[in-house]
Amino acid sequence: MLPDYPERAIASQQKRVEQGLLVSQMTLVSTGALWLFLSLESQSGALFRFGPVLILFSSALLLPDLLDFGPVEKTRISTASCILWPPILAFSEVSRVDEGISIGIILLIFVALILFLSSVRILSSDVKSRRWRGLSTSLGFGLAVPIILANSNIESLYVIAAPALISTVPAILSKDGLEEERKFFASRLKEVEFRILDIQSGTTLMQQPNSLLKTAREEGWTDPEMGLNLIKEAERETDRIESYLEDLQEIRLQAEDSISRSEKIVGRTGKSRIYFENALEEVENGSLRSAEEKFRKAKSMSEVLVKYWKNAMDAISKAEESIGSHDGHIVHGLSATLDAAKKAIKQEDPQYALSIVSEIPSQMGVVEDLIHKAEISILEAKNAINGAEEGTTQDARDRLEEAKEANSLGNASMAIGLAEGIIRSIRRASVAKTSVQRALRQRKIIEKELPSGDEGSKWIERIDEIEDLATVGKWIEASEMLDSVTSDFEEFSSSVEEAREMLNFLNDDWKKLRNKLESSGTPPDNPMRIRSEKCLIDSDRAISEGRVDDGLRYLSDADSAMESLRRIV
Repeated sequence: MLPDYPERAIASQQKRVEQGLLVSQMTLVSTGALWLFLSLESQSGALFRFGPVLILFSSALLLPDLLDFGPVEKTRISTASCILWPPILAFSEVSRVDEGISIGIILLIFVALILFLSSVRILSSDVKSRRWRGLSTSLGFGLAVPIILANSNIESLYVIAAPALISTVPAILSKDGLEEERKFFASRLKEVEFRILDIQSGTTLMQQPNSLLKTAREEGWTDPEMGLNLIKEAERETDRIESYLEDLQEIRLQAEDSISRSEKIVGRTGKSRIYFENALEEVENGSLRSAEEKFRKAKSMSEVLVKYWKNAMDAISKAEESIGSHDGHIVHGLSATLDAAKKAIKQEDPQYALSIVSEIPSQMGVVEDLIHKAEISILEAKNAINGAEEGTTQDARDRLEEAKEANSLGNASMAIGLAEGIIRSIRRASVAKTSVQRALRQRKIIEKELPSGDEGSKWIERIDEIEDLATVGKWIEASEMLDSVTSDFEEFSSSVEEAREMLNFLNDDWKKLRNKLESSGTPPDNPMRIRSEKCLIDSDRAISEGRVDDGLRYLSDADSAMESLRRIV
């Protein structure tokens, strides 16, 4: 089977149906045309001559609806059936009166019956469709009455009136069995509307219940059950709003009481009152959530004022008293904190003001202790300067003036640092003076330990520099140079001692080697013997003169020459 076989089969079948439909339409149109042609010379009335033609042509137009028999097509077919079967019945009655009962009359009655049954079957699902069938059939009987009156007697009118009443009146007057529900719905709707009107009182609080009632009013008459459900939902929403309003009223009273107490303490209205008034406006506008938030905000702000305002004001007063007329770098920070606390009070934040200002008195105590300590340090520095030599005090006096100025500006920490620095420098100069003087008193002893020659002269020059610095009162520089000379001399002495130990070792070794050389017959004029003795003598002289490096070099040469002599022995 080809993939598109079902589609092709459906298309082929639809094509045959459409062809049959076209043939049926042409047949109806041709029949109507033939009737119209044959009735041109007829003496019958216009309604009798043209009515069947109208029915046939209308049927031809409605035939395509039978092909696509959807909801819209069903409505058109059923409505047309309701309108057409009474005129067809009227035509059959007129023909019966004029010509008697015949096959044609029976067929007309059969067609009218088929149309009636079709309309009943399609338009019987609910009360609306039944009422529509009754109205459409009434229109059809409205067309049938002129046919009867124009072409028959009054008895035929009764024949038509019977089916007209039977088919239209029950349909038009039909009910859906919801009358009691509608009555109950109407009473409940009215009751809830009155209740909401009592609560609403010019606000938009009941917007949601009103919307639900509006929907119930629109839908409840056709569906009372749905309308009652909407009314119940509106009642639940109303109960919720009423409950919320009761809670909101309680919060409002609490907030108002708290605001009144805070205003008595502060002596003026503030932000909490503004929040409270805004909350009242939100209630009028129907914004209950926003109103509750603002009521609670107003209450919390006023409670903070009640709890902290007096303590904060007392703390600010104590802080002002503790600062008093003090001024300076450190006090400026505390004054800025005090200003921030006053600003917080203006902004109705006493809790923050209390938290930052409560420590100012204790901090001022620390500041006063620091200032007192600075004064003591300055006095000690002054005494130290007075007890120091004149040459060492000029810089200290300048720094002492800086310390006094810093303390007068409130920078006690800087004043303490400067004063203690002065004391340390004077003490250091004193220690340096003592050390240098003690060393200079021992100069002769030190010079005896110095090497002879040029190296000794270098050490004496450095000692002379120390003495010159001491003469001009530069004790610290002299002490530093003395420390340097001492360190260098200790290092020099250590190297001389090591070199002397090596020289002594080689001298002892040379004595032993010389005895062996004499025993072996090596003459004194041997070049290696002469070289060894000469290097040892030169090394001794170089070490004595402080030329340690030269002495070590001579020792190395002596050791090499002695090694050569050992091989001879």
